[in-house]
Amino acid sequence: MNNLSNRVGIIGGGIAGLTLGCTLLKEGIPAIIFEQSSEEKSHGAAISLSQNALCLLDRINILSNLKNQSSITTTASINSPLQKICEFKTPEVLTTRRQILMTLLLEQYTSLGGEILYNHIFKSFDQNSCEASFDNHEKYFLSHLAACDGIRSSIRDQFFASNQQPKYSGYTAWRGIGKGNLQSVHFTLGPSSHIVSYPINSDGDVSFVACAKEEYEFTESWKEEGSFNDLLDDFSNYDPKIFPAIEDSMKLYKWGIYIRPPLKSMIADNLTLIGDAAHPMVPFLGQGACMAIEDAYAFGMLCKKTNGNFHETQKIYNFIRSKRTNKIQRMSMRQGKIYHMKNPLLVFARNAVMRFTNIPGNDLQSIHDYDVDNAIKTHA
Repeated sequence: MNNLSNRVGIIGGGIAGLTLGCTLLKEGIPAIIFEQSSEEKSHGAAISLSQNALCLLDRINILSNLKNQSSITTTASINSPLQKICEFKTPEVLTTRRQILMTLLLEQYTSLGGEILYNHIFKSFDQNSCEASFDNHEKYFLSHLAACDGIRSSIRDQFFASNQQPKYSGYTAWRGIGKGNLQSVHFTLGPSSHIVSYPINSDGDVSFVACAKEEYEFTESWKEEGSFNDLLDDFSNYDPKIFPAIEDSMKLYKWGIYIRPPLKSMIADNLTLIGDAAHPMVPFLGQGACMAIEDAYAFGMLCKKTNGNFHETQKIYNFIRSKRTNKIQRMSMRQGKIYHMKNPLLVFARNAVMRFTNIPGNDLQSIHDYDVDNAIKTHA
């Protein structure tokens, strides 16, 4: 038996878990992360982060290094497969490789004295004694348990929503990183599909994600590889030149996008859900990682604000985060429907709104202007 009753236990060492660990340790609150594997799991993924997340990464002291290895964009163009629809100013968005963000978070967590115990697969949790058990037969007494274990969270399954498995959203996606000279975010919208591309550094690396509405329930696997010819077959109504130059050594991945219904609560006795464990969402607003960072930072700062009163921390956390994340989940799903319109009259109306109004930029601004610290000050 391991007595870590002065530490917050964090299940999962991804973006949510590492952000929470950094926030807690920075505020003098002991924490420990339990992770299944030390294997790097980004599998060629890039990531976009808006100001609502970037300001928090700045407060845990990794933003400066992140900017040095990333790209910053402030414009976006929206196109149909045949012509340009509009170009507009956007709030500042940072785009980078997911692996770079993970590395910087891990370095910061370690520099703060953080510890990760690998080869720990969560098995069970006694809510009364706050004892966590793992498949390797290790057990730990903790002060609290935070579930940052993603869309297939076993903690969510056991304590929040049994028999509610991840559900196919109806969308599949391709991703890859190639070469190009793109300087802004570039959307191309087609019937039941869209492609978004963006630079991720100053070296000419360009990431793309190509999404399509598909009835076939494609596998959820984040690391399922595909071929460039298969990609072109799936998006045959687009000019192949829309994709960045893909070298033979560059891997492409295809996966099904899965979601789970919103929960009535993100908290239970001695348990808190954070990030995709609580609210996995479709990626059409680029807010999945941002919501995980917001959740983690909010919980960590509330632990400090309440002097370690986890009951009070959870009460405030659940109030401010459930409202925010439920809204972003709905908006993300709606955005997919807007992108993938097929009816010619609706497409014409959508394009006119995008071309002649500031609605696209204004919608983004309303999301990106959110500051977790302001929400905490208002409700704590």
